[in-house]
Amino acid sequence: MTPRNKYAYRKGALAAALMLTGGAMRAQSPSPALPPQTQLPALSPAPTQSSVPPDPAKNNPQTIVSPLAGRVQTPDAPTPQMRHAEETNAAPTREAVRGLTPSFLGFLGPYHPATVPPLFPGDATRLKALVRDGKLYLTLQDALALALENNLDVETERYNLVLAQTDSVRAAGGGSLRGIDYTVQLPPNGVGGPGSPLLNASTVNPNPTTPTVTDLTSLNSTAQQTQSLAETTTAYATGPNIPLFDPQFILDGGYLRRSNSVTLTSTTTATGTGTGTGSTSGVVQTQPLDFVAANAAYLQGFSTGLQLEALGNNASAVQYGSTKQLDPFSSPSASVTLTQPLLRGFGRGVNLRYLRIASADKKISRLLFEQQVMETIYGTSRLYFDLVSLGENVRVQQESLRAATKVREDDENQEQQGTLAPIELTRARALESSTRFALIQAQGLYKQEEIILRNELLRSASPVFQAELDSFKEIVPTDTITVPAQLEDLNVPTLVGEALTQRPDLAQASLQVEAGKISARASRNAALPQLNVYANAATRSASEQPYETLGSTGTGLPTNPTLLSTGGTRVSTIYQAGVQLTLPLRNRVAESDAARDTVQLRQVQSRTEKLSATVRQDVETAVVALQTAQASYEAAAQSRDYQSQLLDAERDKLSVGQSTAANVLQNEAYLAQARSTEIAARSNWIKARIQLDYALGDLLEKNHIELDDAIRGNLR
Repeated sequence: MTPRNKYAYRKGALAAALMLTGGAMRAQSPSPALPPQTQLPALSPAPTQSSVPPDPAKNNPQTIVSPLAGRVQTPDAPTPQMRHAEETNAAPTREAVRGLTPSFLGFLGPYHPATVPPLFPGDATRLKALVRDGKLYLTLQDALALALENNLDVETERYNLVLAQTDSVRAAGGGSLRGIDYTVQLPPNGVGGPGSPLLNASTVNPNPTTPTVTDLTSLNSTAQQTQSLAETTTAYATGPNIPLFDPQFILDGGYLRRSNSVTLTSTTTATGTGTGTGSTSGVVQTQPLDFVAANAAYLQGFSTGLQLEALGNNASAVQYGSTKQLDPFSSPSASVTLTQPLLRGFGRGVNLRYLRIASADKKISRLLFEQQVMETIYGTSRLYFDLVSLGENVRVQQESLRAATKVREDDENQEQQGTLAPIELTRARALESSTRFALIQAQGLYKQEEIILRNELLRSASPVFQAELDSFKEIVPTDTITVPAQLEDLNVPTLVGEALTQRPDLAQASLQVEAGKISARASRNAALPQLNVYANAATRSASEQPYETLGSTGTGLPTNPTLLSTGGTRVSTIYQAGVQLTLPLRNRVAESDAARDTVQLRQVQSRTEKLSATVRQDVETAVVALQTAQASYEAAAQSRDYQSQLLDAERDKLSVGQSTAANVLQNEAYLAQARSTEIAARSNWIKARIQLDYALGDLLEKNHIELDDAIRGNLR
């Protein structure tokens, strides 16, 4: 085919080609990162595309994008994450608290503070194996493993698992919960994210030799955001007191001296009805007496609300004894009381509420950790493939610079021979300078992305990594982006159903609803009257059973029994039983708390239902984004192919004198833009693919990562 025929054949595609090819090469501002001659890693070329013109029906937007999905019922069965959270025993190994739950025989164990290991500084073992010849060669799998082993956001979330464990131990002892952290850290976008000069198209520069400057310092490339997954905004009411599940032993002992004890006595005799004929009175004074007072009590609560109170003391002997008594156990008195609430504070459901909520929190903390792992995988994958795309763009700019330099050298030779107008040489030099400018900025973007990715994978401030960080100056991503010829079948209702059973954020929100129901039931119980039934048996006592507070507000600290240091007669033996009632006549505080907690529970249920709708939306929009990215990439690849053919045609025309060097230079610039557009479209495709996996909640499975390994901090 002659150049003229070749030109005529391709002329019809020129307008469409320029529209598709011009958008992606946004000019970048100067950066002091790299000089033009710096060598960056050679990246694999993009997959070649067929030059067959696109099928109009195939690219019709009405046929590319999936229609709206119908209603998909939220599954009632426990999600796989919940089942795994219930069945697994995986726990952080380096962050675990030691001595939190001492053995039964270790009596002194509870009085030694638990040991919390220092902050894990990271592990450079995997990094050492990946550095060769001053470069860090990374596959995506290596990058994810480094991030999950060393990323500080993941490390922080591991401590949340430990916090949940401490709350579980606290609840088992009769304490209230201090709560867990519901926030996860979103990774930085990098320079390839929103605002990227590479991946956001701009209008084609009408003059390819004049670069457009973008201020790279304005890109918010390293900023991180925090996302809270807590569905409640305020705490629930405390509810009834919690039994003292940890037994309490109370001891009171001391020495006292009783001196100048005075006993008043009187005797009256009567000689007739209503007439007193005589009386005698006297004062008896004893000698000083020495005593040792000893009082002990044992308290324990049970899950039904029952409280056992056992007392032993020698108060009777101390108050009424007539002889010295230095042995406090020679004449002790004893009292045993059982008190059972019948309304407020009755039943295992209300008294074990904190233990059950703590159990739910342990599952929630695991799901929160899984969410943080997903966020880290998602962010690291985006940063990694952005680095791949930026590296490909550097390669495009290097090739463009070589081509522009070759044109400038040829034009210089022709100008010296007098066969080329000087203005054409000036035009070639302008194109070369513009291309060099674009290369400098592309290299600067690549180095910026390297820094962001490195900080996501490694702990730059940790001394463990100092030697290894100095051992490489460059990151080389070895994986490439491959766009399949055709997408798999994306059945939206099926995908939505998978997401509703796999998303950890939805699973943990459902657990928050269940924990809220437990708290709301406790608030309703606290609005009931206080009605206790008790039974008491005491020796050497003369006191009525006092009305005592049962359990604690969740502190685990007992209220000292009233009878602990009170005495009675020396011979009284008492058996008593009865009821104790407190009846609030208005009860407005408790009723308000119960109503508020129920309303708050409804808010949590509403937010959880909204999250379910958001999951559905995420899946549908991710499917549309992937389908659009697939079609866009195919169009961009075909456009690049057409632009390459147009450049060949323009060169052929120039060789027979039917074109000008200016037209060739312009088509050289358009081809570079088309190749960058293809890179951007390929990058957008892989991000859309990652986004769909994220929306489905199966990023761990897709990247062959076991959650238990991530919890332990050692990936295989």
